[in-house]
Amino acid sequence: MIDTVVTRFGFSRMPFGRDLPPSRLHRHHDCGEAAARIAWAVSEKTIAMITGEVGTGKTVAIRAAVADLDAAAHTVIYIGNPATGVRGILAHVVTALGGRPVHGTAALAVQAWTVLAGEAAERGRTPVLVIDFSDRPCPCPRRPASLLLAA
Repeated sequence: MIDTVVTRFGFSRMPFGRDLPPSRLHRHHDCGEAAARIAWAVSEKTIAMITGEVGTGKTVAIRAAVADLDAAAHTVIYIGNPATGVRGILAHVVTALGGRPVHGTAALAVQAWTVLAGEAAERGRTPVLVIDFSDRPCPCPRRPASLLLAA
């Protein structure tokens, strides 16, 4: 499909893609509303779930909201493949925050909780966990649903 678009319009490459910086994204009303709700969830340190049909802009809204976060006050942890299961998600959280995951699911859960709490208490940064249920993970926060957790 993409090759057809490139050929049809005579492009040398695809003129846009997932690597487009969030500052260059078109912010239509629905995306702005979704980004505002995501920002509210982060400020309230609560769970938010973004759902919708494929291609409706869930990832774009998350990318826009995450780009607007103060990097000094937030640590964004992006997981593009939640199919790894709970243990994989916990291990990813520990690794993203500089730890080395321990063996055993119960011990790993405690370790993940500890590094998340340490990020908030010791570094003063709010961890924001983005779990993207996608068929194609991206470098930054994809579809069909994304879950955002601010601990």
